[in-house]
Amino acid sequence: MTQKTRKFLDILATLILGLSLAWAFWSFFSGEVIFDLIFNDPQGFKNYLLGLGPWSVVTYVAAVMLEVLIAFIPGWFVYPVGGAIFGLGKTIALVLLGNFLAASISFWIGRKWGLPLLNKFIAGRHIQKFNDFMEHHGTLAIFLLKLNPITSFDLWNYLAGASPISFWKFTLANLAGITPLVVASTFLGEEGFRLAPQALAFIFLATLLYLVWLLVSWPFSRNRQK
Repeated sequence: MTQKTRKFLDILATLILGLSLAWAFWSFFSGEVIFDLIFNDPQGFKNYLLGLGPWSVVTYVAAVMLEVLIAFIPGWFVYPVGGAIFGLGKTIALVLLGNFLAASISFWIGRKWGLPLLNKFIAGRHIQKFNDFMEHHGTLAIFLLKLNPITSFDLWNYLAGASPISFWKFTLANLAGITPLVVASTFLGEEGFRLAPQALAFIFLATLLYLVWLLVSWPFSRNRQK
């Protein structure tokens, strides 16, 4: 990538991020779509989109992007609402597009400012271990983290940007990891609102058991390697 292309992408990402955040603040303080997202009002979100006509598609993608960029906006009801309005296939495409755009911006932020920030708070040897791990196992790690709703934090997008993993490896792992949840929650639609607590409880329990097994078995695997 040439210096000119990199500079253009930096300006484009900054512009998209600035416009998105400006729209988010305006929408929140106007009591509109971002307000509905933050305060878990799927019906209000649905009614708002239905009133936009053809602009509902653009607004929906923007809402998905902000759900990814701003960690405390819940995404679990965004997908079913889209399914109820746009249908299964179109919603999946819109969600993946919005997630790709937002994750790309997060990755760019992590690559541009993440490593200098980490160096201020974390010892160099730990950062080196993190970089070595991400270089060799980062793609699989991102995929598994995003596959599990309990560990599918948007923070990983920023940390991946601060690591040596390539943008396209991260992108493929990220999209592959989130797709099953997107498909399932969109397919379930409004029924997903009722099932979400039970499903998350089961996933949480499975994750906890896996972590316990990992912590118990890890010392034995280390001894066998020695």
